[in-house]
Amino acid sequence: MARLQDVIASVLRDVLSAQHQANLLTESLADQYREAGVMHQLNLPAVTIGDLELSFRFAIEDTCELFEEKSEDEIKALDVIVDAEQLSELPESAIHNITLKVSTRNGVKISET
Repeated sequence: MARLQDVIASVLRDVLSAQHQANLLTESLADQYREAGVMHQLNLPAVTIGDLELSFRFAIEDTCELFEEKSEDEIKALDVIVDAEQLSELPESAIHNITLKVSTRNGVKISET
């Protein structure tokens, strides 16, 4: 099973990696355009990842643990089910939804829906 904090961290890491790869490609194209002497004739393509909103459906692996007092760190480390096939086999009442909003202005906000 995956840990909730690992799933969220993985998504954020992938978004940052995608932005980095796009930046490296733009830099490489700038070098190629400069070498070819066409830098002034062509616009550099640029990709900027702006605000994102991602919704996650998940179930908590051991629902008995929900009734115990949990610290914030323990909640982040809960084992979760994120596999669509496994989720489809569970009752809707066992499935949770959270929305992860990533903003270039306001950072990250997680809300439960």
